[in-house]
Amino acid sequence: MQGSVNLHRAFLLSLKCFIYSIFSMKNKLFVLIVLFFQLSQTFAQQAQKGLLWEISGTGISLPSYIFGTIHLICSDNFFVPKGTEEKFKIAQQVFLEIDMDDPLMMTKTQKLMMSADGKKLKDIMNKSDYKVFSEYFKKISGMDVAMFGPAKPMVYMSFALMKSAKCPMPKSYEEYFVKKAKTEKKEVLGLETIEDQVAVMDKATTEQQVGWLMDAVKETENGNAIYDQMIDLYKKQDIEALTKMISEQMVGMKGMQDEMLDKRNQNWIPVMEQNINQKSTFFAVGAGHLGGEKGILKLLQQKGYTLKSLE
Repeated sequence: MQGSVNLHRAFLLSLKCFIYSIFSMKNKLFVLIVLFFQLSQTFAQQAQKGLLWEISGTGISLPSYIFGTIHLICSDNFFVPKGTEEKFKIAQQVFLEIDMDDPLMMTKTQKLMMSADGKKLKDIMNKSDYKVFSEYFKKISGMDVAMFGPAKPMVYMSFALMKSAKCPMPKSYEEYFVKKAKTEKKEVLGLETIEDQVAVMDKATTEQQVGWLMDAVKETENGNAIYDQMIDLYKKQDIEALTKMISEQMVGMKGMQDEMLDKRNQNWIPVMEQNINQKSTFFAVGAGHLGGEKGILKLLQQKGYTLKSLE
């Protein structure tokens, strides 16, 4: 049972970050860590920093807040920027990308992680790649690929993601905020459903997904240098450098960035607007959604809201 829970946890975390994490320098190591740009009237002119932002203006009575997460990070790198807990306490409700305290989440995830056509990994990979990946997977997880039956490639990618963090059990900002919400008796909601996230991921071709698995092997052999570099930028709260890094090295998301990032950002804006006009809300989403001209911060600014970095 414990193994099933750990598999669910790993898979769910990877779903949240698959979006940004399928990138690399021959890597696509599904590890996302993009921070925020400080939105001001000089947004396009200077380097912006900050993980925690205040949303105000356009007639809303109470400010709301948005925090950029990295979905997996080792304990020794985990930190909560000054002022975050205070603003979390002020907020009346919490929004994550998906509702992480949904009691049916595990059941839904277990169903969604299986291939609809019943094909196993060996059915979609050539013999050579399957052998290489099977050996790699056994090494990082202690389990045989075959025991997962018709699981989708994302299940295996979740283990590669956790391995890239270089610690037995990486921490998650999403889990941190869910725990705080329960302690403070705040409602946790989702900007989208787990079904929405998986549907986006399923738009990737089988060839693309298999390619991501093989690139994960290569990146691990290279010592996960990309992940280390991104963690460093995350700790510096340098969203501009992170955004630049991802855009230049994004290989696995060719042809899919619009679906995986831009369209989701657009879909979230109406949900955010509806809620910040009713209650002070604390949003926590992958930092990769926040920077850039099509990022959440810029989209909110275009709607007339004032964005202030609380770094």
